[in-house]
Amino acid sequence: MIRILSASALALGLVACASAPAAGKETQILGKWNCATAADGMAVAGVFDYLADGTVKGDAKLDSEVQGTKVSLTGDIVATWEFLEDGMLKETITALTVRSAVMGGQVAPPAVIPTMIQPMINESVVNQSSTSTVAFTADAFTSTDEEGVVTTCTR
Repeated sequence: MIRILSASALALGLVACASAPAAGKETQILGKWNCATAADGMAVAGVFDYLADGTVKGDAKLDSEVQGTKVSLTGDIVATWEFLEDGMLKETITALTVRSAVMGGQVAPPAVIPTMIQPMINESVVNQSSTSTVAFTADAFTSTDEEGVVTTCTR
């Protein structure tokens, strides 16, 4: 009798598991991620919060070299995200507010950020989009954009 009940309970459990929908990419991506990528002489790392309303808010650090000078920026990023019909992830940066800048080892004066640095960021970064393939594991995901640049994110 116990063997029959155990077998029935096991069968019901298997049916329940089989009929439960797997979490889609739209659900898997939600929440905070520690992400990092590097390409074309620039490294970007930060914590990004993917929200259910299709926005991303993040705190990022960008390191690069411009005309032989090392540049490091920190800032707040706002972006949009969506999965396209083909499963690709499209992300568009809608704002990047620079909080600090170090150029050639020297801290940029606060007055330089809104007058020189922020306008350059607004022109070169804001409203830029990328499309990438995404692969999820239990606590990480990687995205690979059209140019083969890989971004790795972990919880």
